[in-house]
Amino acid sequence: MPNYHPGAAGPRAALSEGTSGREPAKKAWRVIHACEYARDVLPVIETQIIAGMRPFIVTPQGAGSAELYLKGDQQESPRQLSLLREWQDVRNWRKSILDCNPEFAADVLHAHSFAAGMAAVRNCSCVVYDVQAFIEELAIATGQCDAGSWMGRSFRVAEQFILARAGAIVVHSARTAEAARERGAPADSIFVIPDPLPLPQESILASLPSMSPRLVHTETATTFFVPSLYASADRKPGEESLAALKAFMGAAEYLSSCNVALVGAGDVQETEIGEIQELARTGQVRFVDSVEHAWELADVVIVPPARSASLVDLRRPNAICVEAMMRGKAVIAADTPENRDVTPYGRGCLWYAAGNTGDLAARIVFMAENPGFRSALAQSGLAHLRESRGPAELGRLYEEAYRHAASRRRPGGQGINAAPQFLPIPQAG
Repeated sequence: MPNYHPGAAGPRAALSEGTSGREPAKKAWRVIHACEYARDVLPVIETQIIAGMRPFIVTPQGAGSAELYLKGDQQESPRQLSLLREWQDVRNWRKSILDCNPEFAADVLHAHSFAAGMAAVRNCSCVVYDVQAFIEELAIATGQCDAGSWMGRSFRVAEQFILARAGAIVVHSARTAEAARERGAPADSIFVIPDPLPLPQESILASLPSMSPRLVHTETATTFFVPSLYASADRKPGEESLAALKAFMGAAEYLSSCNVALVGAGDVQETEIGEIQELARTGQVRFVDSVEHAWELADVVIVPPARSASLVDLRRPNAICVEAMMRGKAVIAADTPENRDVTPYGRGCLWYAAGNTGDLAARIVFMAENPGFRSALAQSGLAHLRESRGPAELGRLYEEAYRHAASRRRPGGQGINAAPQFLPIPQAG
């Protein structure tokens, strides 16, 4: 197996509220983050500041200290991806990056986009390339080119140049790490670092109850919620989401005190989904008026395999799984890569075999009959997020990546103030 650096590959020591128990980063790394939109990297910026680093942000619209962007004083208008504009952007990025004098003002240039990465590896000696999505797959997902087209292949080759030249490559899932290796990135230069928790919702962690045994749900009914049931753009349940309802129908034969929360108003007889009609006849379907209300009611969240035709989405950790654990819910999750990326060893969730309705039904019965286990599972999931995505842990992981990049620093960076190199004149005769 390739020697990746997994950011959440194993259990960590328990953390106290708001602290990590680890020493902060020993070096106050000066990091220039080159990104298209500052808001996309603000969670990372904040965790690095807490970990003792000194980040600086440069975007196509300008540059400034991390604190300036965290205050919300700088807002950018999003723009659509355009492959035709990418190479022009490379030239623009070169000027923006060199204006920041990275060879002297920073220890690391951390590039978050294709154009910024291409400009960085051509002009800077110590570069970390951050991959949220590969440029070819992003172009296919947004309709810029077709799979296998010459334009897509040309950008894939160009990105391979960045992956080969960067001192370290940061990815955020095991599948992206494998794809980076397939594109020629050195396995020992790939660092898998989980995304930090979303900034607007981090306060949820502090406000959630500790979920001690005295707080176990005491109502007779156990409520299950399948957030992905209507998560697609066409508002039609996917096959795996419908399988979750079929599993619930099987479990209902053994349970008399549980129900499933579904989002949507109106008469249940108006639906064309046979599984919902069947559950309605048993009186175990509960329609709610909003997704937020369903989250509040849920005792257990069921997370089937992700439904998407885009490789960009399929390579990402399942956001529903993260949301459920962050809200302190017990989770039943399909044993699939996008769910394993959230909790590799299953902390905070009970796995079931994807596509196996009987296996899921057995897990539903077990959860409904064991409220104490549900509480412990929810507490474990919340602790896992604090440990694997807290500022101290992420700071440690980024420091590992930066140290590796620094160890591969290339001589002769082309910063605007780079010192000249003097070569001896060959002696005649």
